[in-house]
Amino acid sequence: MINIIPIANFPIIEERDNIGMIILKTLKECEIEYNDIFIIAQTIISRAEGQVVDLGKINPSDFAIEMGKQSSKDPRHIEIILREAKKICKFRNGVLVTETKHGFVCANSGIDKSNVKGENCITLLPQDSDKSAKKIRKYIEKQTGKKIAIIISDTHNRPFRLGAINIALGCSGIEPILNYSGKKDLFGYKLKSSSISIADQLCSAAGLQMGEANEGYPVIIIRGYKYKRGEISAQTLIRPEERDYFR
Repeated sequence: MINIIPIANFPIIEERDNIGMIILKTLKECEIEYNDIFIIAQTIISRAEGQVVDLGKINPSDFAIEMGKQSSKDPRHIEIILREAKKICKFRNGVLVTETKHGFVCANSGIDKSNVKGENCITLLPQDSDKSAKKIRKYIEKQTGKKIAIIISDTHNRPFRLGAINIALGCSGIEPILNYSGKKDLFGYKLKSSSISIADQLCSAAGLQMGEANEGYPVIIIRGYKYKRGEISAQTLIRPEERDYFR
């Protein structure tokens, strides 16, 4: 049986907070078990790591101002989107799709206005989500003596599908992809190229409890799922451009 357990009464995270310490403090009587998987919302990682920008301090470029005229976005917001982008993939009907410095292809370079204090403040993606996940995992494992896994989660849209889902930006202690190649299906046929993004599926499952508005559950424990331990970057989930048939 797989259980999806939200950590209730989680405090608002501020810059330089130790998220691993706060998780242990907030859990109180809830015992951590071996192989628990912690799904952590990207926004609290970004806040803890100071990845917050005050748009009031931003001077937009002429290019950002011109793009702002073609959309409903503040030119200062567009300026930060451009700074976080490695490439502009598409700008259409006011929607800006970019490839971020991390390699993610998403809307607005993954920059978010929700769940951050300050009318003019926005959060950027963590600089290295795998590193962030590893730091939290090692802290909790050291304090508890139990092996766990950490996945940093964010909400992204998908090609050809309406409705955003949660995906993995970073992970530690778990192999993010499950490969079925060589195994047989129900009718005995050998699978040749089937692989499942376990990390993304776990994030989406956690999203059922985590929510997107004021639910207040930025950390979810998934318990009971048997996974393969490992230290493989969530970057392996990014489809290489030469195999990206959706762009």
